[in-house]
Amino acid sequence: MEMQEISREEERVVEVDESQRMLETSVEEAESTIYSKLKSPSEDIYAEATPGQPSARYRPGSGGNAKLPDEANTKLSVEVKEQQEKDLQVLGNVGLYRAVCLLLSVICLVLLLVIIILCVKFPSQPQDCHGTEKGIEAKEERFQSTEVCSLQTCQAQYFQQQSQVPACHMCDEGWLHFESSCYFLSRDRMNWDESRDECKKRGADLAIITNKTVQTFLTKKGNLMYWIGLRQRTRNWVWVNNTALGQSYWSGSNRQGDCGLLTGKEPPERSWSSASCDQYSFYICQRVR
Repeated sequence: MEMQEISREEERVVEVDESQRMLETSVEEAESTIYSKLKSPSEDIYAEATPGQPSARYRPGSGGNAKLPDEANTKLSVEVKEQQEKDLQVLGNVGLYRAVCLLLSVICLVLLLVIIILCVKFPSQPQDCHGTEKGIEAKEERFQSTEVCSLQTCQAQYFQQQSQVPACHMCDEGWLHFESSCYFLSRDRMNWDESRDECKKRGADLAIITNKTVQTFLTKKGNLMYWIGLRQRTRNWVWVNNTALGQSYWSGSNRQGDCGLLTGKEPPERSWSSASCDQYSFYICQRVR
Protein backbone atom coordinates (compact mmCIF):
# COMPACT_ATOMS: atom_id res chain seq x y z
CA MET A 1 0.00 0.00 0.00
CA GLU A 2 2.71 2.37 0.82
CA MET A 3 4.44 1.68 -2.47
CA GLN A 4 1.32 2.49 -4.42
CA GLU A 5 0.90 5.76 -2.60
CA ILE A 6 4.48 6.77 -3.33
CA SER A 7 4.11 5.99 -6.98
CA ARG A 8 0.96 8.09 -7.20
CA GLU A 9 2.70 11.02 -5.57
CA GLU A 10 5.53 10.76 -8.02
CA GLU A 11 3.08 10.77 -10.91
CA ARG A 12 1.44 13.89 -9.54
CA VAL A 13 4.78 15.61 -9.26
CA VAL A 14 5.54 14.73 -12.83
CA GLU A 15 2.18 16.06 -14.01
CA VAL A 16 2.77 19.30 -12.15
CA ASP A 17 6.21 19.67 -13.70
CA GLU A 18 4.80 19.11 -17.17
CA SER A 19 2.03 21.61 -16.56
CA GLN A 20 4.55 24.16 -15.40
CA ARG A 21 6.70 23.55 -18.46
CA MET A 22 3.72 23.93 -20.80
CA LEU A 23 2.77 27.21 -19.05
CA GLU A 24 6.28 28.58 -19.42
CA THR A 25 6.31 27.53 -23.09
CA SER A 26 3.03 29.32 -23.81
CA VAL A 27 4.27 32.46 -22.02
CA GLU A 28 7.46 32.49 -24.06
CA GLU A 29 5.49 32.08 -27.30
CA ALA A 30 3.19 34.95 -26.37
CA GLU A 31 6.13 37.21 -25.52
CA SER A 32 7.85 36.35 -28.80
CA THR A 33 4.66 37.14 -30.77
CA ILE A 34 4.24 40.52 -29.07
CA TYR A 35 7.91 41.33 -29.60
CA SER A 36 7.73 40.42 -33.28
CA LYS A 37 4.68 42.70 -33.78
CA LEU A 38 6.37 45.59 -32.10
CA LYS A 39 9.51 44.98 -34.07
CA SER A 40 7.65 44.81 -37.43
CA PRO A 41 4.65 47.29 -37.30
CA SER A 42 1.88 46.77 -39.79
CA GLU A 43 1.29 48.92 -42.86
CA ASP A 44 -1.89 50.29 -41.35
CA ILE A 45 0.05 52.02 -38.59
CA TYR A 46 2.31 53.77 -41.12
CA ALA A 47 -0.63 54.57 -43.33
CA GLU A 48 -2.35 56.40 -40.49
CA ALA A 49 0.73 58.50 -39.82
CA THR A 50 1.40 59.36 -43.50
CA PRO A 51 0.37 63.01 -44.27
CA GLY A 52 -1.89 63.67 -47.27
CA GLN A 53 -3.46 60.18 -47.20
CA PRO A 54 -6.65 59.13 -45.44
CA SER A 55 -6.21 56.95 -42.43
CA ALA A 56 -7.45 53.40 -42.28
CA ARG A 57 -10.56 54.39 -40.39
CA TYR A 58 -11.52 56.72 -43.22
CA ARG A 59 -10.79 54.29 -46.05
CA PRO A 60 -13.69 52.80 -47.92
CA GLY A 61 -14.43 49.39 -46.61
CA SER A 62 -12.70 50.03 -43.30
CA GLY A 63 -14.54 50.12 -40.06
CA GLY A 64 -14.39 53.97 -39.80
CA ASN A 65 -16.95 56.54 -40.96
CA ALA A 66 -16.24 57.11 -44.71
CA LYS A 67 -18.85 59.92 -45.15
CA LEU A 68 -17.14 62.59 -43.06
CA PRO A 69 -14.99 64.10 -45.90
CA ASP A 70 -18.04 64.45 -48.20
CA GLU A 71 -19.99 66.29 -45.53
CA ALA A 72 -17.06 68.62 -44.88
CA ASN A 73 -16.69 69.40 -48.60
CA THR A 74 -20.41 70.08 -48.92
CA LYS A 75 -20.35 72.44 -45.97
CA LEU A 76 -17.31 74.25 -47.35
CA SER A 77 -18.91 74.66 -50.77
CA VAL A 78 -22.07 76.09 -49.19
CA GLU A 79 -20.03 78.61 -47.24
CA VAL A 80 -18.13 79.63 -50.38
CA LYS A 81 -21.39 80.14 -52.30
CA GLU A 82 -22.84 82.24 -49.50
CA GLN A 83 -19.73 84.40 -49.43
CA GLN A 84 -19.88 84.85 -53.20
CA GLU A 85 -23.53 85.90 -53.00
CA LYS A 86 -22.68 88.44 -50.31
CA ASP A 87 -19.87 89.84 -52.44
CA LEU A 88 -22.17 90.15 -55.46
CA GLN A 89 -24.79 91.92 -53.35
CA VAL A 90 -22.20 94.39 -52.04
CA LEU A 91 -20.99 95.07 -55.60
CA GLY A 92 -24.59 95.65 -56.72
CA ASN A 93 -25.19 98.14 -53.91
CA VAL A 94 -22.01 100.01 -54.76
CA GLY A 95 -23.08 100.23 -58.41
CA LEU A 96 -26.50 101.56 -57.40
CA TYR A 97 -24.98 104.20 -55.14
CA ARG A 98 -22.67 105.32 -57.93
CA ALA A 99 -25.58 105.61 -60.37
CA VAL A 100 -27.61 107.70 -57.89
CA CYS A 101 -24.65 109.98 -57.21
CA LEU A 102 -24.10 110.45 -60.94
CA LEU A 103 -27.78 111.29 -61.48
CA LEU A 104 -27.79 113.84 -58.65
CA SER A 105 -24.63 115.41 -60.02
CA VAL A 106 -26.21 115.79 -63.46
CA ILE A 107 -29.34 117.37 -61.94
CA CYS A 108 -27.21 119.84 -59.96
CA LEU A 109 -25.30 120.80 -63.08
CA VAL A 110 -28.53 121.33 -65.03
CA LEU A 111 -30.00 123.51 -62.25
CA LEU A 112 -26.81 125.52 -62.06
CA LEU A 113 -26.88 126.05 -65.82
CA VAL A 114 -30.53 127.18 -65.67
CA ILE A 115 -29.75 129.65 -62.87
CA ILE A 116 -26.84 131.09 -64.85
CA ILE A 117 -29.01 131.48 -67.97
CA LEU A 118 -31.79 133.19 -65.98
CA CYS A 119 -29.32 135.55 -64.32
CA VAL A 120 -27.85 136.50 -67.70
CA LYS A 121 -31.22 136.83 -69.45
CA PHE A 122 -33.09 138.60 -66.64
CA PRO A 123 -30.62 140.78 -64.73
CA SER A 124 -31.95 142.14 -61.49
CA GLN A 125 -32.99 145.74 -62.18
CA PRO A 126 -35.51 147.81 -60.28
CA GLN A 127 -38.80 148.24 -62.12
CA ASP A 128 -40.86 151.41 -62.23
CA CYS A 129 -44.00 150.22 -60.46
CA HIS A 130 -47.23 152.14 -60.72
CA GLY A 131 -47.76 154.42 -57.77
CA THR A 132 -44.19 154.32 -56.35
CA GLU A 133 -42.08 157.42 -55.84
CA LYS A 134 -39.36 156.27 -58.25
CA GLY A 135 -41.95 155.54 -60.94
CA ILE A 136 -43.58 158.92 -60.55
CA GLU A 137 -40.22 160.72 -60.65
CA ALA A 138 -39.22 158.83 -63.80
CA LYS A 139 -42.50 159.76 -65.48
CA GLU A 140 -42.08 163.41 -64.53
CA GLU A 141 -38.58 163.47 -65.98
CA ARG A 142 -39.81 161.96 -69.25
CA PHE A 143 -42.58 164.56 -69.53
CA GLN A 144 -40.27 167.44 -68.62
CA SER A 145 -37.89 166.46 -71.43
CA THR A 146 -40.66 167.07 -74.00
CA GLU A 147 -40.57 170.69 -75.19
CA VAL A 148 -43.90 170.89 -77.01
CA CYS A 149 -46.62 168.36 -76.18
CA SER A 150 -50.32 168.58 -76.63
CA LEU A 151 -52.59 166.86 -74.10
CA GLN A 152 -53.64 164.11 -76.52
CA THR A 153 -50.04 163.43 -77.66
CA CYS A 154 -48.76 163.29 -74.10
CA GLN A 155 -51.50 160.89 -73.08
CA ALA A 156 -50.73 158.64 -76.03
CA GLN A 157 -47.01 158.63 -75.22
CA TYR A 158 -47.69 158.03 -71.54
CA PHE A 159 -49.95 155.03 -72.10
CA GLN A 160 -47.59 153.61 -74.73
CA GLN A 161 -44.66 153.78 -72.32
CA GLN A 162 -46.79 152.27 -69.55
CA SER A 163 -47.74 149.32 -71.76
CA GLN A 164 -44.04 148.58 -72.40
CA VAL A 165 -43.07 148.53 -68.70
CA PRO A 166 -43.49 145.11 -67.03
CA ALA A 167 -46.35 145.11 -64.58
CA CYS A 168 -45.54 144.90 -60.87
CA HIS A 169 -48.72 142.90 -60.27
CA MET A 170 -49.27 140.37 -63.00
CA CYS A 171 -52.74 139.32 -64.10
CA ASP A 172 -54.21 135.88 -63.70
CA GLU A 173 -53.53 133.19 -66.24
CA GLY A 174 -55.52 133.77 -69.41
CA TRP A 175 -55.82 137.53 -68.80
CA LEU A 176 -54.04 140.29 -70.75
CA HIS A 177 -52.34 143.18 -68.96
CA PHE A 178 -52.52 146.67 -70.41
CA GLU A 179 -51.95 149.95 -68.61
CA SER A 180 -53.48 149.50 -65.14
CA SER A 181 -56.08 146.85 -65.99
CA CYS A 182 -56.39 143.18 -66.84
CA TYR A 183 -58.57 142.07 -69.76
CA PHE A 184 -60.16 138.70 -70.44
CA LEU A 185 -61.33 137.82 -73.98
CA SER A 186 -63.86 135.02 -73.68
CA ARG A 187 -64.25 131.92 -75.82
CA ASP A 188 -67.87 131.39 -74.83
CA ARG A 189 -70.90 133.12 -76.34
CA MET A 190 -73.60 134.66 -74.16
CA ASN A 191 -76.05 137.55 -74.30
CA TRP A 192 -75.11 140.92 -72.84
CA ASP A 193 -76.60 140.41 -69.35
CA GLU A 194 -75.16 136.87 -69.01
CA SER A 195 -71.78 138.14 -70.15
CA ARG A 196 -71.77 140.82 -67.48
CA ASP A 197 -72.78 138.30 -64.81
CA GLU A 198 -69.94 136.04 -65.90
CA CYS A 199 -67.47 138.92 -65.63
CA LYS A 200 -68.70 139.73 -62.12
CA LYS A 201 -68.09 136.11 -61.12
CA ARG A 202 -64.48 136.70 -62.11
CA GLY A 203 -64.25 139.84 -59.99
CA ALA A 204 -64.52 142.13 -63.03
CA ASP A 205 -67.06 143.81 -65.32
CA LEU A 206 -67.56 144.35 -69.04
CA ALA A 207 -64.74 146.40 -70.55
CA ILE A 208 -64.90 150.21 -70.49
CA ILE A 209 -62.99 151.96 -73.27
CA THR A 210 -62.07 155.51 -72.32
CA ASN A 211 -59.08 156.25 -74.57
CA LYS A 212 -57.70 155.38 -77.97
CA THR A 213 -54.82 153.27 -76.68
CA VAL A 214 -57.17 150.83 -74.97
CA GLN A 215 -59.40 150.81 -78.06
CA THR A 216 -56.42 150.00 -80.28
CA PHE A 217 -55.10 147.33 -77.92
CA LEU A 218 -58.41 145.44 -77.64
CA THR A 219 -59.16 145.72 -81.35
CA LYS A 220 -55.81 144.22 -82.27
CA LYS A 221 -55.91 141.46 -79.64
CA GLY A 222 -59.38 140.22 -80.52
CA ASN A 223 -60.44 138.61 -83.79
CA LEU A 224 -64.16 138.11 -83.00
CA MET A 225 -67.14 140.20 -81.99
CA TYR A 226 -67.20 141.00 -78.25
CA TRP A 227 -69.70 142.60 -75.92
CA ILE A 228 -68.26 145.66 -74.14
CA GLY A 229 -69.68 147.54 -71.17
CA LEU A 230 -71.71 149.97 -73.28
CA ARG A 231 -75.52 150.09 -73.32
CA GLN A 232 -78.16 152.54 -74.50
CA ARG A 233 -80.58 153.80 -71.84
CA THR A 234 -83.21 156.42 -72.64
CA ARG A 235 -81.52 157.13 -75.98
CA ASN A 236 -78.17 157.80 -74.30
CA TRP A 237 -75.20 155.45 -74.39
CA VAL A 238 -73.85 154.78 -70.93
CA TRP A 239 -70.98 152.66 -69.64
CA VAL A 240 -71.53 150.05 -66.94
CA ASN A 241 -70.01 152.44 -64.36
CA ASN A 242 -72.82 154.91 -65.18
CA THR A 243 -70.57 157.37 -67.00
CA ALA A 244 -71.82 158.86 -70.24
CA LEU A 245 -70.18 157.92 -73.52
CA GLY A 246 -67.52 160.39 -74.58
CA GLN A 247 -65.24 159.54 -77.48
CA SER A 248 -66.73 156.80 -79.67
CA TYR A 249 -65.51 154.48 -82.44
CA TRP A 250 -68.70 153.51 -84.26
CA SER A 251 -68.58 151.94 -87.67
CA GLY A 252 -70.50 153.39 -90.60
CA SER A 253 -73.26 150.76 -90.46
CA ASN A 254 -76.63 151.57 -89.02
CA ARG A 255 -76.82 150.86 -85.33
CA GLN A 256 -79.63 148.49 -84.38
CA GLY A 257 -79.87 147.42 -80.78
CA ASP A 258 -79.14 148.76 -77.33
CA CYS A 259 -75.83 147.02 -76.50
CA GLY A 260 -72.36 147.75 -77.84
CA LEU A 261 -70.05 145.31 -79.65
CA LEU A 262 -66.36 145.56 -80.54
CA THR A 263 -65.25 143.81 -83.71
CA GLY A 264 -61.68 142.58 -83.64
CA LYS A 265 -59.25 143.01 -86.55
CA GLU A 266 -61.19 146.03 -87.77
CA PRO A 267 -59.66 149.51 -87.94
CA PRO A 268 -59.68 150.81 -84.33
CA GLU A 269 -61.28 154.10 -85.43
CA ARG A 270 -64.49 152.31 -86.50
CA SER A 271 -64.72 148.89 -84.88
CA TRP A 272 -67.89 149.44 -82.78
CA SER A 273 -71.38 148.29 -83.69
CA SER A 274 -74.62 147.73 -81.82
CA ALA A 275 -76.90 144.71 -81.59
CA SER A 276 -79.82 143.37 -79.61
CA CYS A 277 -78.80 142.66 -76.02
CA ASP A 278 -80.37 139.19 -76.33
CA GLN A 279 -78.02 138.24 -79.15
CA TYR A 280 -75.29 135.75 -78.27
CA SER A 281 -71.72 136.88 -78.71
CA PHE A 282 -68.31 136.76 -77.05
CA TYR A 283 -67.38 139.32 -74.40
CA ILE A 284 -64.45 141.22 -72.87
CA CYS A 285 -64.04 141.51 -69.08
CA GLN A 286 -61.96 144.22 -67.41
CA ARG A 287 -60.47 144.13 -63.93
CA VAL A 288 -58.74 147.25 -62.63
CA ARG A 289 -55.49 146.57 -60.80
